[in-house]
Amino acid sequence: MREEVFRLEQVSIPPVLHDIHLHLYRGEIVALIGLNALGIDELLGIFQKNAALHYGHVYCRNVLVNDYLGSNHSQNPVTIIERNSMLIETMSVEDNLFILRKRSRQHLIHSKLLESQMQALLQPLSLSIEPKTLVKDISSFEKLVIQFLKASLAHSALVILRDISTFVSEVDLARLKPILTYLSQEKGMTFLYVCNHHQEAFHFASRCYLMREGRIIKHLYADQMTDAIINCYANEFTESVELSDRQQQYGLQSKTDALLKLDHLVYGNIDDLNLVVHKQETVVLLDSENLVIHQLFDLLGKSNQAYEGAIEYRNKPFRPSSRSIALVPPKPDMSLIFPQLSVLDNLLFTSDHKISNLWFTIHRRSALAGELEQKFGPHLAKKVPSDFDQAYRLRLVYHRLLLQKPEFICVVQPFASVDMYQRMELISYFDLFKQRGSSILILAVSLSDCLQIADRLVILKEGRVHHQLFRNEFSQYHGIAGSIPMQSKE
Repeated sequence: MREEVFRLEQVSIPPVLHDIHLHLYRGEIVALIGLNALGIDELLGIFQKNAALHYGHVYCRNVLVNDYLGSNHSQNPVTIIERNSMLIETMSVEDNLFILRKRSRQHLIHSKLLESQMQALLQPLSLSIEPKTLVKDISSFEKLVIQFLKASLAHSALVILRDISTFVSEVDLARLKPILTYLSQEKGMTFLYVCNHHQEAFHFASRCYLMREGRIIKHLYADQMTDAIINCYANEFTESVELSDRQQQYGLQSKTDALLKLDHLVYGNIDDLNLVVHKQETVVLLDSENLVIHQLFDLLGKSNQAYEGAIEYRNKPFRPSSRSIALVPPKPDMSLIFPQLSVLDNLLFTSDHKISNLWFTIHRRSALAGELEQKFGPHLAKKVPSDFDQAYRLRLVYHRLLLQKPEFICVVQPFASVDMYQRMELISYFDLFKQRGSSILILAVSLSDCLQIADRLVILKEGRVHHQLFRNEFSQYHGIAGSIPMQSKE
């Protein structure tokens, strides 16, 4: 008989969670896919802490720990692993594992003993880390594995992995599967893999819960985890993205006029990188080892100078200060929002080169606000971005770019940590950019839905171009691909 780790029965917290039934057993990997974001944070919070419920019961290891009659607000033995590591960067790996943990009773630190214990834990995972290595000096993948081991040593009932593909490369995701399998089967650890894309979830999980509008709408077992069944519950995505006429604008452009050129670029992990982005072309640059894209984005933003080579734009040195160029970093709903400005000013402040006397004529801004009310609501000059959720702020950023009308846009991981409906909206924005003549370079460590808006996929290896595929060849890519355009499957 399987050993139950967590059971949620009829858990409700209106208006975000409704009648949640969910079972997790020892030694399994289960996926939770949020078709939209409503209720995900609250559900993960219920696993971690026994907060007040409107209705329902929560059991951990067959013990009732929370119900609607009373909540003690105690913590459950749950570890959540996400982009922000729980490790102390300035301490060694072994100190993070053995010293910084609950119930550690060591008054004297025996370094040699800790080193041998660490190697004993790493050896079955085919991972090697030198003793006394600081956490800040190991890779994102190694930090992820160390957090697994830390959770195991803490006897966590459940380990929640949240959006790990946003900071772990596709190469490392492939390495991750046997490690998760070993820890679940041999060590009895239970994992809840939380993400927004079913191809990623299916790669790891033995069963899967689909969640939408705060409800579990389907529980899928292994034989049901197929694209066809997912499409029954995500038909909006299929109809608006896969089957619509928008597909026809991709893969047709001329390759004669170069807009951006990376010429024998050398910097950090970038090693003799050559790339051309043509006018009105969308290129996805897949850094499957997660070595290059942040350094390349820094170079485009002129934070640093390349050791060798050049970046050319219209056959001249690249100047990011030009309004014809837009650089969009990760999490633009935070990094490109100015909280001290109103929603209206956030929308308009890169449009003053298109609209004369924008800041000196209040009537002109008021007229523009009237045009924007249908998408952003009334009284835009009196509202600030912090009044709204992530989806609204993302819409604000991309609509600002639409008003700016840049000729070249570089975006880092545009679909990271956003739900299906947000991805659909972002795809529609990228379609509009293309229709208005913009060239787009997408820097990614995982694909998600990037191929839906791409003319060309360029795959990097060891800091240089390794391979490229055009739109009609995307089905030849064998990584954890995410969604692939229908015309590429034919």
